[in-house]
Order: sequence, then C-alpha cells, then structure tokens
Amino acid sequence: MKRISWKHAALSTLCLAVLGAATFVGLAKIGVAKGKKPEIEDTKRLNVYADNWFSLYINGELIAVDSIRFIPHNVISVDVLPEYPMTIAVIAKDNANAKTGMEYRNTQIGDGGFILKLADGTVTGKHWKVKVVAHGPVDRDTQNPKVLTTEIPARWSEIDFDDSSWQPATEYSEDAVRPKRPFYDHDFQGAKFIWSNDLDLDNTVLFRVKVDFPPDGSTPKNFPILQSE
Repeated sequence: MKRISWKHAALSTLCLAVLGAATFVGLAKIGVAKGKKPEIEDTKRLNVYADNWFSLYINGELIAVDSIRFIPHNVISVDVLPEYPMTIAVIAKDNANAKTGMEYRNTQIGDGGFILKLADGTVTGKHWKVKVVAHGPVDRDTQNPKVLTTEIPARWSEIDFDDSSWQPATEYSEDAVRPKRPFYDHDFQGAKFIWSNDLDLDNTVLFRVKVDFPPDGSTPKNFPILQSE
C-alpha cells in the first residue's frame, strides 16, 4: 500500500478547503446557495398594461392574466420571483370581434398597445419579438369586414420555443396608444408601448423576450431548492 505523508495529506485537505470556498463564493456571486429559500424581499414587482387584454407567462408558467376582459382598461401588478435566464411570453388582444375585426358592436376599427415593466429593469421595447395571429378588417373594409387568422404555434410560451422567424416589435408613443388613467398611476418609466407594425388592424399578437441577466445590473438570484429533481 502506498503511504501518504502527513504533509501531502495536509496539502490535499487545504486544497479541498480552498476549492470548496471558491465554489461557495462563485455560487454566492449569482445568489445560489444550496438549501437557500427565497424571501418575499427576493421578489420583483411586475406592472402590465394592455389595450385591451393580456395573458403572461414566465419560463413557460402562467404568471398573470388581465382580470378585466376588455374595458375598463386596468393595470395588473404582481410580485414575481425571477429566475434567469428568463423567458417572458405574452398573448395580447384588442377588443375586436373575431369575425369582423371591429369593436363596439362592429361600429369602428380599434387599436392595441402593450407595455410592461419589471422591477429588475426589464421593460418592453423593439428588442421584443412579435407574431400576429389575427388581422382585420382586411384592407380596412368595414362594409364587408373579413379577418385573417393564423394558428397559435404549439408551445409558443415555452423557454425552448424557436421565435427566430418572428418580427421585432414596433414601438409606439403614448399619443398613439392613448392609455387610460390607471396607466399613469404606476411605474412604467423606461418602458415603451409595443405592438406589431399595424396598431389598428392586428388584433391578436404574441410577444416573446429572453432576459439573461437583470438589466439594472443587480446580482441575479436563483434558488435550486425550488427546482424539481
């Protein structure tokens, strides 16, 4: 049997201790510690306003739904526990008749608009991806209105969904979207209103964005204890 001197044993123990400490420090830098449980202070406030309605997913899980189907317009605020990388996926709808693309008992063409801000610095903008799934009335024909629809892709809200063929979202001014009073009662600083490139006729759209790290530069926190084995 090969003998190991006390010097070698002590050196090995020291190396293991150093490596263990380095590993712990490395994990601490990204807010990961085995067995660490999240506290309410680890959550971030999410503010969302849609003209007229939305449903939002984070990393494939349903997180928030507009509680008022269409009007009055409202802001949904929820506390979320971000996990990075973070994929946000949204379906947003204008108040349009599914057969005509018009609103208010088919008396007019409406418009859309969507804006979001998460307290980690995540905001809506042209870096988001968008796909149109309902468009109308085609050619703005209100006398013989028709709607073009596209099937919503399977697993469109999942992390690994390929959105490379989707178009960049288009940014719009507040004057174009004309948000209602609740919008001004919440923090949307730095966020932009987005939609497809046709604010009036594209009535149902899908949005996606991937957030690798907190945009505000804060240290990301992940909690392995919450992950299924």
